[in-house]
Amino acid sequence: MTKGSTYVVVVFVALFGYFGYQWWFNPSRMVKHRLGEVAAALSVPEGEADIARIGRLAQLRHYLADDLRIRAGTQEVISRDTAVALAAAWKPEPGSGDVHFADVQIFIESDTAAHAYLAVELTRLDRESGHAIVDATDVSVGLARRNGE
Repeated sequence: MTKGSTYVVVVFVALFGYFGYQWWFNPSRMVKHRLGEVAAALSVPEGEADIARIGRLAQLRHYLADDLRIRAGTQEVISRDTAVALAAAWKPEPGSGDVHFADVQIFIESDTAAHAYLAVELTRLDRESGHAIVDATDVSVGLARRNGE
């Protein structure tokens, strides 16, 4: 093997290691992935069957901490069960109910804590025009690693 070939192999291995780390072990990527799962669990697919709804809400419950706190304006939710009950009670119009997190900025504070700033986008259907409307709200989310997740 020539020096040039050895150099190319070393660079390739270093790049593979770096991108492998970014894909599998990067804490920010893991947080973004989990936030995507939460958004999917909050989204209500059109024509969702009751059993699928129960499964989606059970998954949402798995993602949220027992001591969850949500503050929206003057209202405050202080438990996971209340948050899941509110999500279960939400029945959007057909074609509405897609939740998406955009402009996600994650700040890793320690091995067990992070903070995220993001826009929560809710797509709903305008009854009069039939067009999709996106409502967005900026939120700040405190995250914690518990039981390895």
